[in-house]
Amino acid sequence: MSRRTADHPGGKIPLRLVLTVPFMIQLVVVAVLIASLSFRNGQQAVNAAAHQLQYEITARIEQHLRTFLDTPHQITGLNASLMRQGVLDVKDAEALQHHFWEQIQIAKSITSIYFGNPRGGLAGSGREGADGTFYILGTDQFKAGPFTKYATDAQGNQTDLLTTVPDFDARRRPWYINAVEKGDATWTDVYLLSTGQDMAIAASRPVYDAHHTLLGVVSVDIFLSHLDAFMHTLDIGKTGQSFIIERSGLLVASSTDERPVSLATADNAPTRLAATDSRIPLIRHAAQFLLDHFGSYQPISDTQHLEFDIQGQRQFLHILPIQNNSAIDWLIAVVIPEADFLAPIAANTQTTTLLIIAALLIAVIIGVITAYRITRPIAQLNASAQALAQGAWEQPIPMSRIQEIDDLSHSFNQMSGQLQHTLETLTAEINAHKETEKALRE
Repeated sequence: MSRRTADHPGGKIPLRLVLTVPFMIQLVVVAVLIASLSFRNGQQAVNAAAHQLQYEITARIEQHLRTFLDTPHQITGLNASLMRQGVLDVKDAEALQHHFWEQIQIAKSITSIYFGNPRGGLAGSGREGADGTFYILGTDQFKAGPFTKYATDAQGNQTDLLTTVPDFDARRRPWYINAVEKGDATWTDVYLLSTGQDMAIAASRPVYDAHHTLLGVVSVDIFLSHLDAFMHTLDIGKTGQSFIIERSGLLVASSTDERPVSLATADNAPTRLAATDSRIPLIRHAAQFLLDHFGSYQPISDTQHLEFDIQGQRQFLHILPIQNNSAIDWLIAVVIPEADFLAPIAANTQTTTLLIIAALLIAVIIGVITAYRITRPIAQLNASAQALAQGAWEQPIPMSRIQEIDDLSHSFNQMSGQLQHTLETLTAEINAHKETEKALRE
């Protein structure tokens, strides 16, 4: 085995690789770290943006919903106060109708206002239809019996007959029964209109005189389609959705075009839609996830930030419970796909990747050029050393702009000159000795 092989059993590594490979490895490691940090920061930015948007959307829905639900009780409270004070005569059905008609002109979110007395009579006013036409309604002699509903003119006077019901008794209606049983302001359950075109809920309040004798029940109806209309105006990312459900899981309203109630047919009465039966995937999967996660909707008592997958795609889900007078107990939900936020992150990642690749290419080019500029004079020095070993003294080593290599070249040239001079001197001395020896022999 040669000394060269024994000293370096693994072979030798070219200087060019020694200069470039470690540098490239460091660059690649730094590039990977930068890309990883960029991706991680992007994910954190996505989470923060999703939570912030969901918080803002939920807050807007909550504010609108509280105003929407507070207004009916404010109206029933005002009317009950006027009735207790005698300002509104609870025995004058026509005066009540006119008063309610004037109120309905101002309260745009209110569908109808009415009063039922202990005799089963009814007097009220409201609006209906897409054009918001107004009407007044009541029973004959302000007691249980025939019920009529008339359209009104611009002054609130009755005009065309719209509806008649042969036998109506206010005392049998849920809004009347609930208020009397509770003895205070309350809500009815959400109910379907007989036509199935909308859902409504009634806020009712019993009215007592100074001796706590029941004068009747004043009530306000609101159509829940008003909530749908408001939620349609919300900008929830690109494809996000919001919806409101009861603790039973039935839909109250949503930001989609899906109606929360099926239309009546000849064979089937209108029915309310469960969120888990929604045709909107985000709503359906979010509702089912809540059931799977909590077992039911009842345990959800505070704000929840949750995540779930739909076909491998992450979804952000924000839940906020909302209550009103203990009778309203709903859940506001906002669900946004992660993909809605990934476009700018993907663009940023692509830009970062391109910049890293460009930086690596530039670094490779600079590294190769630098290594060449360092190794070229060393290679020339090596060639000159080999030539010198073979006795070729006429090959001087060129100078370099690199200080250390230039010093080495200068030293090598100086050494080469000294060796040449020494060898020439030795050669001359040897020749002189040979001449002397030859002369002595002769």
